Amino acid sequence: MKILLPPELGFCFGVKRAVEMAEESLKKDKKVFSLGWLIHNPRVIEELEKKGVKTVNSLSRIKEGTLIIRSHGAPLSLIEEAKKRGLKIVDATCPYVRKVQNLAKKLEKDSYQVVIIGSPEHPEVKGVLSGLRKKGKVVTSPEEAKKIGKVKKLGVVVQTTENLDNFLKCVKNLLAKAEEVRIFNTICKVIQERQKATLRVAREAELMVVVGGKNSSNTRKLFELCQKEGKKTYFIEEAQELKKKKLKGFKKIGITGGTSTPLSEIEKVVKILEGREFKCMLQGQKRKNF
Repeated sequence: MKILLPPELGFCFGVKRAVEMAEESLKKDKKVFSLGWLIHNPRVIEELEKKGVKTVNSLSRIKEGTLIIRSHGAPLSLIEEAKKRGLKIVDATCPYVRKVQNLAKKLEKDSYQVVIIGSPEHPEVKGVLSGLRKKGKVVTSPEEAKKIGKVKKLGVVVQTTENLDNFLKCVKNLLAKAEEVRIFNTICKVIQERQKATLRVAREAELMVVVGGKNSSNTRKLFELCQKEGKKTYFIEEAQELKKKKLKGFKKIGITGGTSTPLSEIEKVVKILEGREFKCMLQGQKRKNF
């Protein structure tokens, strides 16, 4: 039996950067806070909290110290309020997210109605919207894109963790909504490659195991991609969950993880499967990494 993995797994640049900035902040200040989860992975958050990073849901709970702006960004109003309170700000917003924010501002400045393809409840989208003077519109599906009213100029950006297929379908329906439409594919390149690699593995595997936080948008998109491919798929946050899953009868099991899933958790999943006499086949990745 075989275990199949894509060539790249573990943290993306933005997640790795945010975690490193949090750890570096702890060296300079004993009171370090994150307003909401720094990244969307419960195991990583637990480790950071053990080291001293406190996750809070309201600025009112922070009297002094350092506030880390999480990788997804934050509404400008919250950042301004934190500055007024005298907090030291460490901005760990992912550069790719920052790019979406800047593009949306530029489109609005150039008189385009801004449309963001993504989830209105996601912190990244909320952060982008907060930087606009006028009200931006958010669409989550091609059906919602059809409901957008016609305007003269339409500017489109997309949440960095969005599924490429959904983005393209939404764009198709938005093209008829204005005389002039500017479209920017702001899906993170790493996430696009992770999605493509996951699909390649899913097409060969009989069972897929997706590892990562249930509240992680990009990890959930991987889960949905595997399901759309028609493969039985398990979505787990940690390796131990796999022990309760049915694994017998599958000759090829594929494993993938979100960009906020630490490589160490993937390693644990591989070890559990190897204990069941699976042969690990890393596609384009040398065995020494595990």
